[in-house]
This record gives sequence, structure tokens and C-alpha cells, in this order.
Amino acid sequence: MKIDRIEDAGNITLKIEGWLDTNTSPELGAKVDEIKEAKSITLDFDLVEYMSSAGLRQVVATYKLAKELGADFKVINTGKEVFNIFSLTGIDKKINITTKE
Repeated sequence: MKIDRIEDAGNITLKIEGWLDTNTSPELGAKVDEIKEAKSITLDFDLVEYMSSAGLRQVVATYKLAKELGADFKVINTGKEVFNIFSLTGIDKKINITTKE
């Protein structure tokens, strides 16, 4: 998995590439732990091929951090299969998640 951090005036985007699973979700956790303040946090899932429950837990942990910081949070560019995981768990009702067009 590869994670690129893009920051612009307190708006942080983490572009994730590959599988977000038990083996790789700690990498995302480490990147998120580096965030001490932000206006917004965006997870860009354009290149995420697969997400397991461990990845889902990390997304929720990132959402909680954003709330603690008073930052906006969203997940963008999810593929259909990954979006289905959010939908089946009902997380798409709580978190702003958009799919690829």
C-alpha cells in the first residue's frame, strides 16, 4: 500500500493506493497519528482496490480524530465494492462518502 499526504492551508488529503487490510491499515494509522491539527481530513480512495474490516476500523478512527480536532471529514472516490462495505455496515449514513463517477 502507498499513502501520499497532500496538505493545503490545513486541509489534509491522504491518497491511498492498494489494499487497506489487516497488514496495511497500521500504515494508515501511523499517517493519521501524525495529524495534530486540520481544518479538514479527506481520505481519497480512488486507487483502493480492497478494504477489510481492519481498514474500515481505521477509517472510523480517522473520522473520530477529525471530530476531536473540529475538522471536516470525508472519504472520496470509492469504488463500488468498497462503497458496498460502507453501505452494508451503515457507516455511509454517518460519514460523508462519495463514489467514483
